[in-house]
Amino acid sequence: MIESSLPQEPVVPQGDAQRYRFSEHIGSGGMADVYRATDTLLGRDVAIKVFRDDGEPGGDPVRREREIRLLSSFRHPGLVEVYDAGVLEHRGAPRRYVVMELVEGSSLARRLTGGPLPARQVADVGAQLADALAYVHEQGVVHRDVKPDNVLFDERPALGYTVFAKLADFGVAQFTHASRMTDSGSILGTASYISPEQARGGVVGAASDIYSLGLVLLEALTGEREYTGTPIEAAIARLSRRPRVPEDVAPQWREILEAMTEDDPGARPTAHDVSATMRDLIRGIILSRREQRRLARISRGPDHVAAHRRRVSVLVASGGICALVGGGIGLALGLHVLG
Repeated sequence: MIESSLPQEPVVPQGDAQRYRFSEHIGSGGMADVYRATDTLLGRDVAIKVFRDDGEPGGDPVRREREIRLLSSFRHPGLVEVYDAGVLEHRGAPRRYVVMELVEGSSLARRLTGGPLPARQVADVGAQLADALAYVHEQGVVHRDVKPDNVLFDERPALGYTVFAKLADFGVAQFTHASRMTDSGSILGTASYISPEQARGGVVGAASDIYSLGLVLLEALTGEREYTGTPIEAAIARLSRRPRVPEDVAPQWREILEAMTEDDPGARPTAHDVSATMRDLIRGIILSRREQRRLARISRGPDHVAAHRRRVSVLVASGGICALVGGGIGLALGLHVLG
């Protein structure tokens, strides 16, 4: 949910948090509210995530502290950077907060309300998100909630891409070597994007994030969410059928999307493989556009070719005349010298 103003109870900075001037409430999640603020010491805009009180719905001190530790340890352009953390007063109670990089723009989910993305933008988003996932997987972390709402999206070009995308919200992430933080059989994640193993309540590893990313990229290409309905309906649907990749999707896209959404986690590509494939797709799109421009020049018709030949003929003839004139002058000068 996106809101345009602060809640009725204002955030009251205290201690070290007094350096931050809060301006607006920009979003809410299951565990926290996010505000736009200004770091008055450094003079830059930031995003501040204020976690809910332990007694409120969504208040979970274990998950909260785990997310803070995870975020503060990450250093990757595809992830939101953490600058600071501490405690402030909000709604009459002390709250943990995290000061993060402010990414201008909105979520990928909001962008998709306007329809599907061009294939080049989908490949750019896929490459950046796969890079980010490769990094966190190498740290032994599984995100477990990859979805359009958790992708910060900005249509301004950056890092050589046509759009800018970052993966956010590690509230339900877990270490692959750690014991489960929930009871056996429980499901953490968003029903429309969870993997089959998540739906079954089984062991969740890095391949689960790849499946979810596959559903996100499929939705970005088609503009349609693959699994809809109630959370139970959406979760059960993937156990009875594979995602449907439309027939008009290019073969290269079909191959990678079907591989990413294999029911067997062991059959899915790694995040590194997905990133490399997305870059291949980007190169293919760029080369295709160049070829289209070349063919467009050729297809302007015989009149264009004839006009081009006439211009060449004039240039050649002009050169010949100059040569003749130059030769004549040289001959005359030679005779004059000899005379």
